Amino acid sequence: MAFTSPYQKPGRWFKGNLHTHSTQSDGELTPDQVIAWYDDHGYDLIAVSDHWVLSKGQTIRPDLITLTAAELHGAGYHLLTLGLTELPPREWADDPQRIIDALKAQGALCYIAHPYWTGQSSAEVMALQNLDGLEAFNAVCEESKGNGHSRVHWDDCLAAGRQLTGLAVDDSHWHRPWQGIGYVMVRAPQLTEEAILSALAQGDFYSSTGPVIEDLGVLQNAHGEWEAYVRCSPCREIIFYTAAQRGRRIAAADGELISTARLALHPQMRYVRVECRAADGGVAWANPIYLAETS
Repeated sequence: MAFTSPYQKPGRWFKGNLHTHSTQSDGELTPDQVIAWYDDHGYDLIAVSDHWVLSKGQTIRPDLITLTAAELHGAGYHLLTLGLTELPPREWADDPQRIIDALKAQGALCYIAHPYWTGQSSAEVMALQNLDGLEAFNAVCEESKGNGHSRVHWDDCLAAGRQLTGLAVDDSHWHRPWQGIGYVMVRAPQLTEEAILSALAQGDFYSSTGPVIEDLGVLQNAHGEWEAYVRCSPCREIIFYTAAQRGRRIAAADGELISTARLALHPQMRYVRVECRAADGGVAWANPIYLAETS
């Protein structure tokens, strides 16, 4: 296996929210108030991603940064972009591929935002090239409409061979108290915009609404067979998702919790990703392990 676990890389974990809004577009708090709220609640990094507004990243303090960000949208899609240098022309709004291509030429990261809420099908997401990932969970969409989870879109894309990471985000507009629900934990050598964007691009993060993923990787068992493993905070169940109906759900016995699980790997799986579900309903999502080189 060629997989290198983020847990084996140097650095530390930084907590961040990558999607939120301010008075620059349709939010109720100013950018400074948004940053202050996340600062007060233990976050290390924030992306103020207002609609068609470029918010430049900055170092607030050595232990708090913002990322350059914007949310762009047109007919049938919303796009969260990080690390861009300038906005594409607004008249391109209904040509998402042109938008993505222009942003990638700048070195930006591009994520489809809340596809279930938008009404975007998996096929429509897969038709877009050069995406970095999608929002697997969007707190505002879930709390307001019940369609904030986009795991089916994610798995459809992964099963088709598209290598996409999954974000959990707040998408806070500050109309309701739904901030602080979805976040990412990024493994990076230092807290700078360059280091965080590089870690996000490499998939060196997990997403969560509460549970902690303490370790994730692959190993060979005593029989020489490859297995994926995860260790997490105590959870009600751990689910391995794969292609070819080869995944597995490991549930705790009544009144108990589990914190470890393993899954034997087969090439037909194509990928394996892990969800850890806590007794209180919180979920943590690991990014996929790709199995093309599994033997």
